[in-house]
Amino acid sequence: MSASMLNPDGLRDLLESEGARRRSSELLVVDCRPFTSFNAGRVDGAVNVHCPPIVRRRAGGRIPVANVVRSAEALADVTAGRCRAVVVYDESSSSVDELDSESNARLSLSALAAVLAPSTRLYLLKGI
Repeated sequence: MSASMLNPDGLRDLLESEGARRRSSELLVVDCRPFTSFNAGRVDGAVNVHCPPIVRRRAGGRIPVANVVRSAEALADVTAGRCRAVVVYDESSSSVDELDSESNARLSLSALAAVLAPSTRLYLLKGI
């Protein structure tokens, strides 16, 4: 998996860029926190990963990409290269290497890396 770290200022720049304002499909933000945290507050436009433990067990400890990006249209944008960046975040990650092997963030990054178009950049948001 090749995900780069992105600091909060970098995310702000992506969100404020003219391309992201012009076409929201150019940036996908994936929130890997629990649903209750997602409902309490999130990055504007973020999608929440939904993967119950039974789905993960049946998928052999992986998260199916359809549970990471639940919109068929957004998934098509990601796989076709129309999405220029995908940003994944959880509660407080400081590096990709420090993610727990069973964390939603690591499993989501792996699922996304397997289907991303080569032109799409994959990021993990650095927690503060």
